[in-house]
Amino acid sequence: MFVAKQSWREIMEAANFGNLKIGDGFPVRIFGALNISPESFYKESVRTTPKEIMDYALKLIEEGADYIDLGAASTAPPEIYGTRFVSEKMELERVVGAVKAIREVTDFPISIDTQRAKVAEAGLNEGANAVNDVSGFKTDPQLPRIVAEYNVPVILMAAIEKPGDAQKIGEVRESLKKSIQISKGAGVDQKKIIIDPGIGFGKPYQCDLALIRDLIKLKTLQKPLTVAVSRKFFIGQILGLENPEERLIGSLAATTIAVFNGVNAIRTHDVKQAKETVKVAEAITKKTRIAEKNIYNAIELDFLRDQDDGAEMMKVIGVSEPGIQMMKDKTAHHNILVSNISAPAALSLKQHMLSAGGDAAIPEGVIDFETKKCTVLIMGTTKQIKKIIPKLKMNYFDLPEIAEILQDLIQES
Repeated sequence: MFVAKQSWREIMEAANFGNLKIGDGFPVRIFGALNISPESFYKESVRTTPKEIMDYALKLIEEGADYIDLGAASTAPPEIYGTRFVSEKMELERVVGAVKAIREVTDFPISIDTQRAKVAEAGLNEGANAVNDVSGFKTDPQLPRIVAEYNVPVILMAAIEKPGDAQKIGEVRESLKKSIQISKGAGVDQKKIIIDPGIGFGKPYQCDLALIRDLIKLKTLQKPLTVAVSRKFFIGQILGLENPEERLIGSLAATTIAVFNGVNAIRTHDVKQAKETVKVAEAITKKTRIAEKNIYNAIELDFLRDQDDGAEMMKVIGVSEPGIQMMKDKTAHHNILVSNISAPAALSLKQHMLSAGGDAAIPEGVIDFETKKCTVLIMGTTKQIKKIIPKLKMNYFDLPEIAEILQDLIQES
């Protein structure tokens, strides 16, 4: 039997990354990348000797990192960067040596960037604190068990079968839902999960742009969200910069947009610059609206952008499938500005919207026909606008053409 959660706070709860809270209501966290894989696409981030690893870890901490993300096997696409395969034995040896080196100088939290259970376990045994799996538990079926057994936090990246193959926001959301299901089946603590849409990994750069643009849609999964945009291929494509060393400014621009679109953590090669960028972006970004009175509390879900978002949220609170299908059109609200409408058409459009439960704002001069042509602001839910479209198609003036425009807009939303 479904038991309803009592508060949105339980639904939207932040993740516990050890002593670090990550999620809405907390500062955007910074994961500093420390690559011990010479194969990594950004050579400036690579450190291989124990002394280099120690010094770089301390540098990341000094610059303001909240976590060190340790990678020993590059996941950069070989077709772009010529990245070589790293064996499990080599990755394990690198991770063990690096964690040991860092633990000689600091107990600062470390996440192990790996898709392999044995590597994760070895790193955790040496004192690492979390796992970052870019396959979202799709590569090694034993990795979820290790995460659950050690009861550590985990970052799950979107992957249908392998990193980079989830290219559209719908695919990303569905693949992450599958990863979360796998984690539940393995007994992973659900309050210790962060999700990652998987920017890069060889997909067309236009896909990366669309994913960053639509990041907020992943909020329906009720998990804190992280991204790794630092110096990646899509930035080079936009700016015409083949060398990752030249992509810092583009990385910071993408970071700003990601923060604006709701991310809770950033993985970066450039901690100091990213931290300053995040601080400014957070100061500008609209804050989530919350209201509380006695035992009641409410939050504005400004991430519900279309019907699918509304349907996902209704599933979370336990609405039945028939109920979801009946109500999801009501969750998407539109404000549509239509120009060059005749006065009679504008008046008729307003009446149709009012009858459907919405409204249309028209200029003052339309009522007495002083205005011949005007611009109208249509305000309503998807359901309300869908309801008037057949009626507009059977009407006079220029309403049949307007009906087609509205239908196209609603279908694209």
